[in-house]
Amino acid sequence: MEEQERPETTPPTNQDPVFLSAALQNVTEFLQAYGWFIILGIVVILYIKSKLSPSIQKLQDKFEQRKESRNYDPNKALKMSEELDAARRRMQEQLNAQAARYAEQQKIKEEEKRQQKIQEWDNFQDGKGYRSKYKPQEEVGASAGTKVKSTKPRLRQTDFNPLMGENRGGSSYRPPRRGGGGG
Repeated sequence: MEEQERPETTPPTNQDPVFLSAALQNVTEFLQAYGWFIILGIVVILYIKSKLSPSIQKLQDKFEQRKESRNYDPNKALKMSEELDAARRRMQEQLNAQAARYAEQQKIKEEEKRQQKIQEWDNFQDGKGYRSKYKPQEEVGASAGTKVKSTKPRLRQTDFNPLMGENRGGSSYRPPRRGGGGG
């Protein structure tokens, strides 16, 4: 057999494929054109994330609490219900006690008024007059209605009317009369 001549081949070299070099070139051009915008965008996103992370954490905590509340424990629920009923009973007992005290005070006041009316009627029968002209001290101060003058200065005169102008003479605008149609 004849030896066939083999063409001399050069050993293979490590060449970059065309699509890889084109992609690398496109990426570098993009970064050269828009690099600052990308960096600015990343900074803004990190700032917003830092501001929103507490509220996001709260939402996650609420979600976890809801998830835990789904794990219903009847014994725990019964205990809470009983505690709530006991608290309501205590509050109702306090309210009833207050109502009883108030009713007792009202009865005492009504009895005093009744006794006073009986006394007034007896005085009327004896000719001493129907109503007493004497008032207790505490009622006298309250009914006198002593007015305390305000030390605050007035900002305008009492007869001030902004539509009529000031009453210092001179000319002031007055709108014309509204008369009916001519006739």
